[in-house]
Amino acid sequence: MFTSGGYNSVSTIEIYAMKNTRKTIGTLLLAGAAVAASAASAAYPDRAIEFVVPFAAGGGLDQNARNMAQAMGQVLGQTIVVNNRAGAAGTIGLASVARATPDGYTLAFTPAVPLSSGPHRLTGVNYNLDSFDYVCQVFDNIFSIAVRGDSPYKTLQDLLDDAKAKPGTISYGTSGVGSIPHLGTSNIEHELGVSLNHIPYKGDGPMLADLLSDRLEFGAVLASSITGQIQAGQLRLLAVYSDKRHPSFPDVPTLTEAGVPVVQLSFGGILAPAGTPADILATLESACQKATTSDAYVEWAKRANQVVDFKNGEAFRERMKTDSDQQAATLKRLGLDKQ
Repeated sequence: MFTSGGYNSVSTIEIYAMKNTRKTIGTLLLAGAAVAASAASAAYPDRAIEFVVPFAAGGGLDQNARNMAQAMGQVLGQTIVVNNRAGAAGTIGLASVARATPDGYTLAFTPAVPLSSGPHRLTGVNYNLDSFDYVCQVFDNIFSIAVRGDSPYKTLQDLLDDAKAKPGTISYGTSGVGSIPHLGTSNIEHELGVSLNHIPYKGDGPMLADLLSDRLEFGAVLASSITGQIQAGQLRLLAVYSDKRHPSFPDVPTLTEAGVPVVQLSFGGILAPAGTPADILATLESACQKATTSDAYVEWAKRANQVVDFKNGEAFRERMKTDSDQQAATLKRLGLDKQ
């Protein structure tokens, strides 16, 4: 280094060395950031995951979520905590997941209804199909037409013949207006040109009490929830609303097999907030598939008569879209769509 005119000057060699050093440091910093990001991604999950269940604790969905959380948590090597956020037909809990940070730590374990039906039926719902990424489908809920064990209706055709002969007098109960069994039964009426008398209840419990007390001709109800009454001979199934028979009741036909061109699906699985990184979604999807085939989850499902039906994220998305279109059409026909 030399001075000239009172100012310090730096040699060409020193300038080159400093530039080269800065370049090296910058390269190292970028490389370090890339390694850190890769390590962070590879470490997922490094803390507990939350399953938001958009309905109250204690029901079949809640039990399903807790058993899946345990099985899937074992695959991932992390705890999965179940958080019940009930209200507004499941839309409150689902909305909370749509707003959550898309980092794979807040997920919804939910039936399709709050997403495929809720936005069409309820005002104030601020999410839609595109508000979520689809991790996996986990289960089918198969609804059924149930009559008392001593009912004169031995087949679905017996019931429908009576409905045609006495329009509007055959009463049936469901868990509420706009519920899956209500929409499915209204589609039966529409397709066959029959008129039934719908009695909505606040849940299956009071509806089943009236069915068993001979106040209803039939109930449209989740098949797995009445296993005890079926085994005791108190109730009998005439048909199921799904596109396949219930594995626990293989002798009961589907509606289409009984000559009624109606399929009313009820299914569910795991959703993530839209924008969740693809590698995290892939990790969750793989863990979901392994969990649905684990001994513990399969054994629980058999005891609960829960139908396990894994589908990958893309298939789950497509099924949700199809169901949403069907629900929108049915709700509009019934005048139940939001105005």
